[in-house]
Amino acid sequence: MQPNNVLDFRRFGFYLRQHLLASWKSYMLGTLAILGIMLLFPLFILVTGNIPNRMTDLVGFYYVGLFFAGMLFTSMSFTDFINKEKGVHFLMLPASLFEKYISMFLITSIGFLLVYNLCASIGFFAIDNVVRSKTGMGLARNWEFFNTKNGAIYFYYGYVFLHAVFLLGAISFQRLAFFKTFVTTLLILGGLYLLNTIFVWILFGNKMYYPFQQVPFLLVATKGGVYNSEMFIISEKMIKSYAFIAEYVLAPVLWTIAYFRLKDKEI
Repeated sequence: MQPNNVLDFRRFGFYLRQHLLASWKSYMLGTLAILGIMLLFPLFILVTGNIPNRMTDLVGFYYVGLFFAGMLFTSMSFTDFINKEKGVHFLMLPASLFEKYISMFLITSIGFLLVYNLCASIGFFAIDNVVRSKTGMGLARNWEFFNTKNGAIYFYYGYVFLHAVFLLGAISFQRLAFFKTFVTTLLILGGLYLLNTIFVWILFGNKMYYPFQQVPFLLVATKGGVYNSEMFIISEKMIKSYAFIAEYVLAPVLWTIAYFRLKDKEI
């Protein structure tokens, strides 16, 4: 019976354990840094007396930290390739490239989300107790993080997409992966916006007040109508197609590309 050279769960478990044992100090320091920042908020409330009343007063900081720390951490996932010797050592470790990729994928996605949300829960608990000690009432729980009605769940869809982008960037760029990925993403989005603007200008021309009076691939505002203003919006079917692609297709495609980019390192 031939050995499985792609995914062997026993070998994968050994590799993941070896990686965690070799990197636990770095991960612990990162966890303590996140927890320390979270605990600065109740300290700030105690010092300044600026007391939040509702959860919505704080969720903005939660999401900023989630995206910034998560993308920064993901960008550092393949730093072994910065140094040629470390890169060769990484490739020579007794595990398949797929197992190494899946290990970093799980650590930077599920692992980071679990650690970050645990630290955030401790921070929110501390803030709630400080507010309760000052006002006699805790924070009003007026925000549900996984609610679809208030759109909160889509922050996590955005996180998943950006995780795929920055994981690809971590493999593609050997140095300054975070900044290079950020700039490259902005350039690509800007290029798509300009391409859409040119396309819209060709279609509508002088019927538009300004060439940038549109939302890319969604709507266009033109002259005309009762109030000398008309709006063309794509169909509901197209909107649902866009939403499906954004939620379920883009991230897996980018994760797959990232894996094959990593395979190129073997050559």
